[in-house]
Amino acid sequence: MLKKVRFSFLAMAIIILIFFILSLSDDVKSFIKYEFSKKDLLILNMYLVNPGIDILAFDPENKFVIRAEVLDTDGNPVPFARIILNVDNGFGSVYPADVRTNKYGEALISYVPPEYDSGTAEESPAKAVINASIYRSNVTAKIEVKLSRSPVVMIHGYQSSGDIFENLMGFLESKGFETIAFNYDSEKGVAYGSRELENFLLQKKLDYLSQGIQVKRFDIIAHSMGGLVARFYTCSKEYIKNSDVKKIIFISVPHKGSPIASLGAKYFEGQGILDLIPDSELFTKAFPSMINKGLNSTIQTGNIIAQYDEVVGTNSATLEEWGIGTELFNLGKSNISVDDILNGTFVEAPVHKGILSNSKVFEKILHMLETSLPYPKLIHES
Repeated sequence: MLKKVRFSFLAMAIIILIFFILSLSDDVKSFIKYEFSKKDLLILNMYLVNPGIDILAFDPENKFVIRAEVLDTDGNPVPFARIILNVDNGFGSVYPADVRTNKYGEALISYVPPEYDSGTAEESPAKAVINASIYRSNVTAKIEVKLSRSPVVMIHGYQSSGDIFENLMGFLESKGFETIAFNYDSEKGVAYGSRELENFLLQKKLDYLSQGIQVKRFDIIAHSMGGLVARFYTCSKEYIKNSDVKKIIFISVPHKGSPIASLGAKYFEGQGILDLIPDSELFTKAFPSMINKGLNSTIQTGNIIAQYDEVVGTNSATLEEWGIGTELFNLGKSNISVDDILNGTFVEAPVHKGILSNSKVFEKILHMLETSLPYPKLIHES
């Protein structure tokens, strides 16, 4: 009698178990099947989602998507396979670092490049190795990604051109940077230059993609009025959707305008010279109404000025309101007069122009490009 009871209980338990298993969802069944599978027999592959990309720019915002897949020995996808990922030597990171495949046996992983560090990125291009393994197995796979420095865009000032950066560009290129001069009609003003800069950067990203290089953000070196163009663009509403500037290094920029511009308005025509006047609408209305009152807090910022600059005084060049210090260089005095500047062009002022051909300034710019710079502090509305 006892044996019959035991048998009936066991039979009932088996029946209940069968009904329970049959009632399970396909996902739960797939999960259980995977957990009890022979994981060392599985196949793990990794692919670039965009196989046309060969090189990434160093930049944590320049994320790159990788697809991992797990198959069984018959080539069927394996759902719920657990994949563990890491990057050799911590050269960037992956997210998520612990992931399971979907019902198609796939998982998408984002590789996040590091900031450029000359100490760890001696090769050009450098190389990151992303490793993957199936949890509790000997099955592994890896994929390599080449890395290079972000391109540096040069923005000239009033009545100038990209040629003014010839010496600086040569120096930076000798150090492994790729430099690009952005030319615009400065006499049409800062807002015009801003629109041109936006289009220029968008086109450059497309140009790099056509070469197999993914660039999310650029570093910018801006001289004189070019700094105002960079500020206007990066603090505009249009910039929010692009977010394509990582760092700005200002050189001899009249952040509060140039007194000489008030005199220059008698000699020159166009919106450009009017924008440079200290009490112009650019400084009294436009910048104060823009993102963070005209200096984007999400962009690393450096600021350089030469002592005795004929066009931009040290008081005008300061960014103290945003907590950004100013690097001051003594390049000597010039004998040029205000009339000399106005009779020629603004850019011909020896100190104002000469700062772009000074070896000490070059070394400071190089250091700024290779290290992290401070972010402007947030200016709260009063």
